Amino acid sequence: MNKMKTIRLIFLSLLATVLLSACAKHDFFDEIAITGNVGPQAYWEVGSATVSAGSEMSFSAQYYSGVSDIDYSEVWYNIIETVDKSVSCPWVISRAYSVASVTSEEKRISQFIKEYPHSLAAWSDSLHAYVLKDKFPVSATLSAFSWVKPAVFEPAKMDAYFGTGFMQQFKDSLRNNIMKFNDYKNMMLGMGLLEDFKQYTDSTFDINSATWVYHFPKDGSGNTPVPADIRNLFESISFDRLIEDASGYNVSYKRSYSMKALLRVYDKRGVYGATVSKDIDIN
Repeated sequence: MNKMKTIRLIFLSLLATVLLSACAKHDFFDEIAITGNVGPQAYWEVGSATVSAGSEMSFSAQYYSGVSDIDYSEVWYNIIETVDKSVSCPWVISRAYSVASVTSEEKRISQFIKEYPHSLAAWSDSLHAYVLKDKFPVSATLSAFSWVKPAVFEPAKMDAYFGTGFMQQFKDSLRNNIMKFNDYKNMMLGMGLLEDFKQYTDSTFDINSATWVYHFPKDGSGNTPVPADIRNLFESISFDRLIEDASGYNVSYKRSYSMKALLRVYDKRGVYGATVSKDIDIN
């Protein structure tokens, strides 16, 4: 019996130690949470997911603090620029050829936009929080811009939006990686550079498909290189003609902006709490 009592006493002592340890950890965490730099609690909603440049975005916020008196609020946001561009050649029929890219870059880090004074009169008994309804401005310089399928081609804009050297790179890639016999034929005849293509045409019967395959004349090694006349004609074609069709030029450049906006609520100690950021497109 004495042995069982001893075991029971040891067990109770260990249990008490564990419980005291758990309480000590809980109290320590709670003490840090209360005495640390805890800012006001805040929540907000913005009027829309889209705003026009040069206008104002409305919002509604709720906030409170159980630690210190509220002092004021601020709206902060960054600016993200997105550029979507593409160029295509409508003369290629063997396979579609288009150069396209979409890039996004933070053009301005998050910064202060507008301050809002705190008012005790804004307290809502039903919400148990202060309520702030107001607006913040959006710069007129952030309006979207596009240059899409222009009726008139402007080389200076092409260089500005796509980079100096892009036009030659596009043409070189088209010639070296894309153009096939049918593409050259369609381009030369469609642009009126040749009246017929017979002298540059040869054919081979494909027994697998039981059809004639048309190609440039073979050389002594059995290859079908692009004839010198065709190469020279291709080199004479300006970039704008390569991307032109009946409805304009197949080039698209679109620049737009967006923001991540949030509300900071400061207390008298200078400590702030922030809302979740809102993604807003600017048009």
